[in-house]
Amino acid sequence: MLRISILLCCMAAINVFGQITINKNHMPSSGDEIEYSTALAFGVDVSKTGENVSWDYTKLTNTGDDMDKYVSSLRTPYILNFGFTTFGKKVTDTLGFGNFQFKNIYNFFQNSNASFRDVGMGFQFAAIPLPQTGKHTDADEIFVFPLKYGDKDSTTFDVEVPISAGIKLGSFIRKGNRVTTVDGWGKISTPYAKDVECIRVKSVITELDSISVSTPSIKFGQYVTRIEYKWLSTTEKIPMLTITGNEVLGRFTPTVVQYRNEWSKVTPIVVDFESDKVSPKQGTVVNFTNKSEGDDLSFVWTMSPNTGFVFVNGTSENEAHPKVVFQDTGWYTVTLKATDKNGSATETKEDFIHVRDRNSSIQEFATAQFDVYPNPAQSYVTVSPKSKTDVYEVEIFTCTGEKVSASAFKKDSQINLPDESGIYIMHIYSGGHHVTKRIVRL
Repeated sequence: MLRISILLCCMAAINVFGQITINKNHMPSSGDEIEYSTALAFGVDVSKTGENVSWDYTKLTNTGDDMDKYVSSLRTPYILNFGFTTFGKKVTDTLGFGNFQFKNIYNFFQNSNASFRDVGMGFQFAAIPLPQTGKHTDADEIFVFPLKYGDKDSTTFDVEVPISAGIKLGSFIRKGNRVTTVDGWGKISTPYAKDVECIRVKSVITELDSISVSTPSIKFGQYVTRIEYKWLSTTEKIPMLTITGNEVLGRFTPTVVQYRNEWSKVTPIVVDFESDKVSPKQGTVVNFTNKSEGDDLSFVWTMSPNTGFVFVNGTSENEAHPKVVFQDTGWYTVTLKATDKNGSATETKEDFIHVRDRNSSIQEFATAQFDVYPNPAQSYVTVSPKSKTDVYEVEIFTCTGEKVSASAFKKDSQINLPDESGIYIMHIYSGGHHVTKRIVRL
């Protein structure tokens, strides 16, 4: 019996340890600037719930980046002071259209040991473009602390923003209720971070937004119901992920997806590569060198046509620096795709590899089959084959034997020379033969 009791206690301790609790310290505050990204909402699943859940949203497709900026209420465009403990966040620049358009919309928040709550709002109304502000007579408790798995709260909210131009001309009223349930805990993975401990908060918000203005005469009201799923962590001050949508006949349809991101710190992917041979014989090993730049990249190499070659020496299409043997003669286009946690980039080099017959021999031309001009040259020379159907490879070496470039061509081409002045040796290969030219770089 004692052993069973100890085991049950240990299991309970593990269960408690796996859950996090959210409090005021995990909320944003004045001065915070927190980046996030939006993603495609199509096909996003929110069905997983319960204990020790693993939520995988790493395949979200980024559609745009933005930033939440939290500022002291005194630094917002509105005269009304919501108090020194409150701060504002711009919701959007404009909303609506025509006389129904709102501009510079701010929500104002207060963070305390008891709750994180919306305490007021401010906007400019298109028909009367003066700052309009109002405090909640009943604040909207977005989160009630401490917030942990299994909690459920039902709160109401009510705010009236008088619309005036020296005298009161009307009002904007928002009121409703919020039912919040912490329906899961576990770990979440997004394009921003993997396996972050979190709780999931589901909120069902029902509200009435109405506006009444006497001059010009405007009256409008609408009931709105929305559902918000938020994955909260102790490491970020905004949700790791927020999915907002509607539920009809028990079926949830997501409309907006946002996830925490640091898009300004994302290192852009630069994809590039080269090979030690661009005109190999059949059966020769070609060593590809990956020159891509980025953080924690993965790679995929593809060739077109997609037959007539094999990866060798234990390498594969996913290696950074693969080794390839080409078995068929002809031209191959090579593509390298590099991917990190934020996306991917691709570099394609058309007709990059020209595979020659294995039985071809390298013999000196009796007479030059190529024109190379000008010589001496400034920054480039033009190589012109006398037979326009020839396929040829050009290699340029320094006088000390260091190869500085290699390319393959089908027709007249401009060949860039190294930046430094001097004498260079150009080798031109075609049809199993080669010719050597001495180039003077001015």
